[in-house]
Amino acid sequence: MGSGSTSLVLACLGVVAVSLALTTRPKTWIGWLVFVLVWVFCCFALPTLWRSAVSAFLVFIAFWMFRFAGVFGSAVAAIKVLDVTRVGSVLTQMHAPRVVQVPVMVVVRFFPMAVCELRAIVQAMTLRGLRPGARLTMRHPVRTGEYVIIPFLASAARIADELSAAAIIKGLGAQKSRSTLDPSRFRVGDAVVLTVLVALIAWRVVEVIA
Repeated sequence: MGSGSTSLVLACLGVVAVSLALTTRPKTWIGWLVFVLVWVFCCFALPTLWRSAVSAFLVFIAFWMFRFAGVFGSAVAAIKVLDVTRVGSVLTQMHAPRVVQVPVMVVVRFFPMAVCELRAIVQAMTLRGLRPGARLTMRHPVRTGEYVIIPFLASAARIADELSAAAIIKGLGAQKSRSTLDPSRFRVGDAVVLTVLVALIAWRVVEVIA
């Protein structure tokens, strides 16, 4: 989300595209890729074809759309791949401190549960004939907040309580060191991903120093 060079942003988008292609359905990663290509066209091709205030505005919007697309695509790939049990096992083997282990475990588990809860609320509203969506939100924002947002916030509070109880049961607050029944190993794929991430970070550091 910083002011990195265009080449660095495109390289990051390429990494995200590969991740989505390997972890999601074709409909998901193709839709994401089409979204990125549209903004690539608006940023690089449109100003040469149509010189106007509108094209200049679209170039400005594309500057942020690239970054939002990368963040969103990374989040989708992470949700598809991450398993809370595997994450806890890896953090345990790494002897991660509690201040790192507990927040990561809660965050990894919270968002999938929150998405499922939001879908359940939307389905319940649809069965009652309310059909929440973009059109209803624009026409009746207060009603949408009453029927969707408020139940979702209540569900989020309940999910947080359940995750806290689950964390205590799994011994995250224990004084003794935890053990794992599902050990993980560092494989070739892990080395490739780590190498790519280190290369991107080094690229950004060189840009900042230069």
